[in-house]
Amino acid sequence: MTKVASSKALEKAKEEMVKSVREALDMNEIKHILEDQHNLEISDDLQASGGEMIIRNNQLAYKMEFEVLLSFSVLLDTDGNYVPPEDSPKEAIENLGSQAEDIIEGM
Repeated sequence: MTKVASSKALEKAKEEMVKSVREALDMNEIKHILEDQHNLEISDDLQASGGEMIIRNNQLAYKMEFEVLLSFSVLLDTDGNYVPPEDSPKEAIENLGSQAEDIIEGM
């Protein structure tokens, strides 16, 4: 096989393309997606940490990786066993909404 391009140059070009995509990301929209679709509340510590070009459905796509600082709590019993929440995240949000309505009505 005859080499017609430098593999180092091609790899560098690919890295530069991913870097350009990373720099073009609207991080507020990424936060919005994480909050709406993944039920995660994200602080301002969201950072794009990497990425790669992939083929998906016969089209070029960019798979971007993010690092984020999350705060969460875990409930344990006195024996150290994990205790799952009584409500699903959706039910917890609905319960908070009901509580807020009750507070507003009481005002």
